[in-house]
This record gives sequence, C-alpha cells and structure tokens, in this order.
Amino acid sequence: MNSRLGRRRTLRSAILAHDNDYGFDPRTPHWPAPPLRVSCVVPYYETGPLAIECVHRLAAAVAAYRAGIGLGAPAAQIVVVDDGSRTHPFPADAAPGLVRVIRLPHNQGRAAARNTGLRASREFDLALFVDSDVLVHPDLVIETCRLWQPPTTRPGPAPIVASLMSTYRAGAEKFAPARAISAASITADWRFSCRFQPSWIADPSDWMYVGHRFNLVPATNYFRSWHGAVGPWLLPNMVLGGCFAVPVGPALAVGGFDEAFARYGFTETSLAARLTASGVPVIPQITVAAVHVEHNPAHHNQRDRDTHLATAHRRFFTEFLAHDLD
Repeated sequence: MNSRLGRRRTLRSAILAHDNDYGFDPRTPHWPAPPLRVSCVVPYYETGPLAIECVHRLAAAVAAYRAGIGLGAPAAQIVVVDDGSRTHPFPADAAPGLVRVIRLPHNQGRAAARNTGLRASREFDLALFVDSDVLVHPDLVIETCRLWQPPTTRPGPAPIVASLMSTYRAGAEKFAPARAISAASITADWRFSCRFQPSWIADPSDWMYVGHRFNLVPATNYFRSWHGAVGPWLLPNMVLGGCFAVPVGPALAVGGFDEAFARYGFTETSLAARLTASGVPVIPQITVAAVHVEHNPAHHNQRDRDTHLATAHRRFFTEFLAHDLD
C-alpha cells in the first residue's frame, strides 16, 4: 500500500504508468553491435527435426554476431531445454558445438523450461528466447544486440527486444527453410498491421474491437509512444514467445516467468509484464524477421489452443496483473 496516496501499486498500475520512450529510431541502420555475452534459450518439447534446423540457424546467427565483434568476442551459448520429451527427445549429437542440452525429468510447461534456461544464463548479459519451431535470419542476433546500446542515446535500462515474425504454413514435405527465411517480412506480423478478428475474442469486452484495423508498431512510433492500453492490448502483450530477448540480471531479479502459465497462452507475457512494470523498455526488432513454422507436431489442435488461450487470458488480466508490487 502506498501510504501517502492510499492506493495499491499493482503490476497493472505500474504497466499503465510506464513510459516506453527509449529515445531513438530503431530503423536507424548500421551502428555497430556492442560486445555482449549472449545466451540463446530454446525451450523444446517433442518438436522433432524442425528443432535441429532451428538450432543450426541460431548457431549461424550467433557465429555471425561474434565474427562481427572480432577478436575477444564475449562468450556465447545456446541452451536447449528439453521439457520431458519421450517420443522425440532432442538429439544432442546433432547439435553444433556451442549447444548445451538440459533435460527435465517430465513435462512442466514452457514457462518452467524458459526459467531453467534463464537460470542457466546467469553469467550472460542477454538471454534470447527462440521457440523450437522458429527459424532466425543470419543477422538476427546482430540486430538484437544493436538495440541494446545505440551510440546516439544516453545509456538507459537494458531493454526487452521483441522480434517481429512471419508465419510459414507449407506442409513438411514442401518445407524449404532458406526460402522461408528469405521471404519473411516484418509487415506480415499481426503486430505491424492487423484487423481484429472474432476468433481473437478472449473477453466479452473485446467485441468492440472486431473489424477494427490496428497498426500497432507504426502507430505507436515503434512502441516509443505506447502508453496505457492500445485497444485490448498492454505493452507486454507485444512480446511474443517465439523470438524475444531480455536482460538476464533484471529478469532473474523480478522472478523470471510465472510457471502458473503452464499451458498454451501467455507463457512469455508474465516476464515481459514484470520487467515493464520495473521500468524496462520494449523495443521492436524490425530489421529482419524470424519465421514461425506451423507444422510443429507437438502443437495442440486449434480448438484446444483457443481454450487454453482464453483461460490464460483470464488468469493474466484478472489475477496476475492484480499482484501487489509494494
């Protein structure tokens, strides 16, 4: 309780009051990436061969970043957290040399797997979370790290970096990873431009937005002018689990991910909310797109996913955001 004002300070109130003006234009090209200790975390559950492609693409992006830094580049790692797979355990012998595999004894959910990877990143500056059904552009690690230390601004809190993504829906028999990456565009991401669909409704109040056009990234000056709620979304909802980076120290300090979000939906949003409430800015990475591949065999069917998402939405907005901060 804030005794002077007589008001509770909650996660929700801190997020609504957050000033996200991080002070520069993320479209500005070509400044050098700073030397950061980068830990990439891949939560894995029964994905199969697609995850091997994911990890190899990620390793190539890490290598490109370290080559750009040159002699004396800081340490980097890729941590694959196998969340209790039984049918398709992650094949460690197929992974590049910088990959470390942690195997959980049973399936605990993506938030728990991410927390395991976050703790394994304790000695690193940045944790880049990439889902096992996501492919990254060769420059993605470079572009992520550039946003941490632009030379044109005074140092501020290390940010959350939210990469925009395309979705690749071709069947496995037609899967062409290089083509998918080369064709990817940030403008295909719903956060860049979308029309609110009836199938997105998770709360009765969302009906008022059906059919409305939202250009969330450009209309908020690349999140710099985001304040409060925009339509049905808060700023942490702009951080999607497929590909995002967080500062390791602050992420551990706020408690990591809330493992109550064990099923599909909002598994990443709790950490984004906690960091935003503590003053960490959210910056979109809009130079190169990641690719979400839709033929992951571990996915639930769409009806189950919609049910889990609605449950997680209620928990996030009615319970989680009501947590006291003081």
